[in-house]
Amino acid sequence: DHPIPEVFLFVHIKEGKEALKDITSKFNLYHIDEYTAAFSLHLVQSIILAPLVLYLGPEEISNRFLYALLAGSLIQVTVILLYFKAIKRSELSVTVPLITLTPLFMLLTSPLMIGEFPSMMGIVGIVLIVTGTYISNLSQDNKNFFAPFVSLVKNQGSRYMLIVAFLWSITANIDKIGVEETSPVFWAFTKDFLILLYLFPILVVKSHKPLRQINHRKWGLLLVGFFRSASVLTQMYALQFILVAYVISIKRASSIFIILFAFFYMNEKKNFRNRMIGIIIILAGLFVIAIS
Repeated sequence: DHPIPEVFLFVHIKEGKEALKDITSKFNLYHIDEYTAAFSLHLVQSIILAPLVLYLGPEEISNRFLYALLAGSLIQVTVILLYFKAIKRSELSVTVPLITLTPLFMLLTSPLMIGEFPSMMGIVGIVLIVTGTYISNLSQDNKNFFAPFVSLVKNQGSRYMLIVAFLWSITANIDKIGVEETSPVFWAFTKDFLILLYLFPILVVKSHKPLRQINHRKWGLLLVGFFRSASVLTQMYALQFILVAYVISIKRASSIFIILFAFFYMNEKKNFRNRMIGIIIILAGLFVIAIS
């Protein structure tokens, strides 16, 4: 049996939660700093996942798991801080298209790190999905196809997001190792709890009155943590079935549901022609991956 249809369910759910997390995070960052936002995100996620870990019981710990945990958590601390800095300093329409490049970076990082390399048809599918997702994420103001890349010259947020896209291509492979060595829930909890410990001294040094900030935005921060927890778990489960590059590509492709929802239920018709072109290209990419 081909696992792609089952994985679609996991990553479609994940991408919906990820989009909600992005929007909620952007709104929260109008009121709090990125250090408080990052700490709160991982605090909520650790609280949500801890009962699941206790219910499922302990896992056997290997040296490979410990190496992956140390590397993944350290890189992810850098990623989360750069991510929040990017969306705080720049418009989402400028930075978000650059995230779509992660699957392309994975064509390099996955073979080197875990020995996974898609077939030629799979590569074509990934490129189609990345191209379609990139087009669908371009704002109406960005009439130039290369506008997000041009923004790298003068926009610090765009440069941060490009680094995030590359680092995510590394952490996604590390996630695969962690899930293989233990389980999706245990890996997600241990990695994010360790990140929480890393972030605490950063929060104390860099943030101004973090407790007051958290109290002021507690419900918004709770929402971000919830969406993030659901997003992480669905991705970790999907990694058990297919190549990491396919999981991340399909995850990006799931933005088509956000676009269609915005069109039919929120009357968001701006730039819909370009977005429909992007959707068609994405669907072609998904079809190619499904038959590869």
